[in-house]
Amino acid sequence: MTTKLSKITYTAVKPVVEALKEGARVALIAVIPLLIEGLGTWSINWRSIAVVGGIALLRVVDKYLHLEGKLEANNKLVGGLTRF
Repeated sequence: MTTKLSKITYTAVKPVVEALKEGARVALIAVIPLLIEGLGTWSINWRSIAVVGGIALLRVVDKYLHLEGKLEANNKLVGGLTRF
């Protein structure tokens, strides 16, 4: 008997890898302007960076649910967090 976890292939871990890549893209694109603005004023607004991190985390969860739904052929998960 093989389960999804006992057989590790790229197909099995693709949703996790792709979701983490998406979160990194979102965080990088959003943090760069905050850091540039912070360097101009010599103070970094850590609250804004925390908000960006939260948004990136939500995007990771959304992307993971979407890709896992496609992999498992589950129409409810394909919509991600927002279901559309």
